[in-house]
Amino acid sequence: MITELNKTQFSKCRKLLNENGQLEAIAVVENINPGRIFVDDLDNST
Repeated sequence: MITELNKTQFSKCRKLLNENGQLEAIAVVENINPGRIFVDDLDNST
């Protein structure tokens, strides 16, 4: 099931991002830019 994370849960996705790219996604995860994040598994993001 696809679930939307609330802003306090965004840090769960940080390990999935490439440090040298995906600047827009990093900005959302770090609450710099507005955005929404959806995951298929809250406990095991891959």
